[in-house]
Amino acid sequence: MIMKTPKRQQELEQAIPFLLTRAGSRMGNAFAKALKAFDLNLSEWRVCASLLYVPRQTLSELSVHSSSDISALSRIIDRLESQDLVKRERSATDGRSIKIVLTRKGEELAQRIVPIAKQHESVLLSGFTASDVQSLRSMLLKLYENAGALDDLE
Repeated sequence: MIMKTPKRQQELEQAIPFLLTRAGSRMGNAFAKALKAFDLNLSEWRVCASLLYVPRQTLSELSVHSSSDISALSRIIDRLESQDLVKRERSATDGRSIKIVLTRKGEELAQRIVPIAKQHESVLLSGFTASDVQSLRSMLLKLYENAGALDDLE
């Protein structure tokens, strides 16, 4: 006897937000396991990776790049600072502005994790052509851009 998937379940399993969340969760959970060896969680890694690629960010900039809200980000920075992975620096031109910077230890740790992140990405993209990957990146960037309009719906 063949079991059919209920129509509502099929609709859910084809919904783009559902598919993105499900894929993101699976990817995040797998990478979080790898990060345990470095005493980092996924949110902390996103901050370190963001600072590695775009050094000296304000909390506002880092919030966008690391996909963390400001209040959670402050706690993440506190934890990373207690591990001597990041530090806060006052701007030389604007004493009120604070930039978050990777320490040497933080940069070295992030550099050790990057190959693992790339390996995870490689596994995720196996079976995709270079054109598929380029299209996927482009579509995800467009989805992110379009999601900004959702802020206006509330």
